[in-house]
Amino acid sequence: MIPQSYVALVEAPSVCGRVIAHSRNLYTIETNDKEFRAQLSGSLRYQTLDPQDAPVVGDYVRLRKDPDEIAIIEAVLPRMNLFARREVYGSHLLQAMASNLDTLFVTVAVNRDFSVRRIERYFVAATAFGVPVAVILTKMDLVESISPFLDEVKSVAAGMPVLAVSSTDRLGLEALNPFRGPERTIAFVGSSGVGKSTLINALLGSDVLAVNQVRARDDRGRHTTTSRMLLHLEDGTAIIDTPGMREFALADASEGIDLAFADVTSIASACRFRDCRHRDEPGCAVTESLPEDRLESFRKLEREAAFEARKTDPRKAAEERKKWKIIHKANRQKERW
Repeated sequence: MIPQSYVALVEAPSVCGRVIAHSRNLYTIETNDKEFRAQLSGSLRYQTLDPQDAPVVGDYVRLRKDPDEIAIIEAVLPRMNLFARREVYGSHLLQAMASNLDTLFVTVAVNRDFSVRRIERYFVAATAFGVPVAVILTKMDLVESISPFLDEVKSVAAGMPVLAVSSTDRLGLEALNPFRGPERTIAFVGSSGVGKSTLINALLGSDVLAVNQVRARDDRGRHTTTSRMLLHLEDGTAIIDTPGMREFALADASEGIDLAFADVTSIASACRFRDCRHRDEPGCAVTESLPEDRLESFRKLEREAAFEARKTDPRKAAEERKKWKIIHKANRQKERW
């Protein structure tokens, strides 16, 4: 169901549709009555210099249909939000993952691949893009008690919802009910093998998505989902599955760090040292109040966010070069002494 608020943005003879799949140059579009293939108009393709500006699964688009030809996407309608990561190999460009999300579920299995540090990374990325985020722990049937995992996640969750399910036994699925409903869109993101496809199949009530077994020796999974796609639950909820990711490079995440690490920034405001690095300064309020692994994760993500920001912000890059120029000059003077 296309929300009326988006339909109202499109004037006839164009129509409003939603991107539900993308493969190379072709998009699968749904309207309120059918699905069909579409491609970008020549002008839109020419104007789309940044990959994040191209249509992505979850986007609402304006298009024109021809009964005898492939439909033409004329424009991407304004997005509520966009979840993206930095492209691999050090690129400054963004790789869009999904858009117009009401909730992004960071999916983590309670096996040997469990990591609160990975949860922090996804939380930072999602909040930086204004995407509401929750954590869902899968495979709780594999552990005697889910409580230690829930407690550990909640300690870094900064108030975001934390759920636990067993997809194979259909346990805990009702916890997702408050996030579901007509005109709502939810998405799942996480590493390969955490059970995203199995969970979505359980919600759909049928084996729509392929599922691979994880390797017994290390609980690692293979990529079952290789592209993003949007499906619908019986209650009208739009649900987006994303490929499993081994790495997730941050992008434009400074604000996300402040929100995800609100405990660090709050305590830091009361630190006795205005320029404190929160490392080994005596009397530092942060190091005295928080676990070292939490602080080290904060420092690592802060450094990464600053590095990524310099890729696209000439001013920040110039400031960084100036800072290191001063440091190198001071080191040379020390050597002469």
